[in-house]
Amino acid sequence: MKVFHLVVWGFAGLCGTAVAQDTNSLRLEEAVTRALSANPAIAVQTAELQAVRARADRESLPTPYVVGGEVTNFAGTGSLRGMSAAETTLSIGRVIELGGKREAREALGRAEIKEQRHRTDTVRIDLTSLTSTRFIKVLAKQQELKYAEERIRLAGQTRQEVAARVASARSPKSDLQAAEIALAEAELDRKNAMQELASARMALAASWGASAPDFDTVAGDLYSLPPVEPFETLAARLSMTPELQAARLQTETLAARGRVARASAKPDIEVNLGVRRLEAYRDHALMLSVSIPLGSGTRSGYAVAEANAKLAANWARRNADRLERHQDLFERYQELMQTRTEVESLRKNMIPEAEGALAATRRGFEAGRFPFISLAQAQRTLFDLRERAGKAAGRYHLLLVEVERLTATVEDLTP
Repeated sequence: MKVFHLVVWGFAGLCGTAVAQDTNSLRLEEAVTRALSANPAIAVQTAELQAVRARADRESLPTPYVVGGEVTNFAGTGSLRGMSAAETTLSIGRVIELGGKREAREALGRAEIKEQRHRTDTVRIDLTSLTSTRFIKVLAKQQELKYAEERIRLAGQTRQEVAARVASARSPKSDLQAAEIALAEAELDRKNAMQELASARMALAASWGASAPDFDTVAGDLYSLPPVEPFETLAARLSMTPELQAARLQTETLAARGRVARASAKPDIEVNLGVRRLEAYRDHALMLSVSIPLGSGTRSGYAVAEANAKLAANWARRNADRLERHQDLFERYQELMQTRTEVESLRKNMIPEAEGALAATRRGFEAGRFPFISLAQAQRTLFDLRERAGKAAGRYHLLLVEVERLTATVEDLTP
């Protein structure tokens, strides 16, 4: 089966341009492959498919033969004492199904197998989406930790500079206290980033059933933003999504159940043929019995009405889901475009300006023209913008996963 195409296309920029520096650095395609091969949810669906197939095979069997025996007129009183007048019957019988019941059950079994197989494939797509989401979160947390460490480095450097100025009486002692507070805040942010990264790594490892991460880092370029197709192109694929295909398969299953219900309107015939031994005459005789149940049409009518009602509900639910998915796609698409604009504006305009402002402020601080508070504010502004850009880039990739999942087509499930 094809790997969900967001891994091949949508995130080509995420990993394709990254060069892993660590030999134990995990790539997105590797994470998805491991999840699809080892996640317990896949085993669950595989077992469910086997169960559905076994049930279909069972339901397709013809009615069984029934062998029976009967002894009457024995152990009584008088002339019926002991076994002298006993009548012993050995018989074999079978229910003869009419109305195409077996064929209807076979059709229902095939429909249920198709539906379960499709459900299994859909779980694979959902797992791919989940693993991709967890991978992106790890990548984003790695970037946050990188910024936190850079902030510590810069805060430590600034503290040393301020300490030298205080020692030479060029700055007040309060500036040194403020610099130490800034360094402590940076160290606290790094601890938080490390904890969040550890949680994200654990969640990613759980995608393939691991109890602990067996990788050091993930490889990718968070700021490589893959392009997105126009909304009209994406919306046109909604009619071919796995969810809509699932609704069609469910319609086939409900129609097959209706066929089974209609077939049950014609009653079956139970036939028994046997040999009876009459001890009183020491003779044998054949025995034939035929029975037909009554009321099959009434019961069948209720079953057909139930199947038709469920079929109508399925059609209505299908239409409602299509409208909701279209609206959901539109909202995600608008948010995706807005996030891309935010990332590009931050990286192309705001962050370079903040870097220039910090450089100018540092020169002024070293020359004694600017107070420490100006330098601290310039540093905070730059790192806040970098953190905002990292979060926005991560949000862009997460939204792209959602958009790809909403518009995944039936072709993505084919081998």
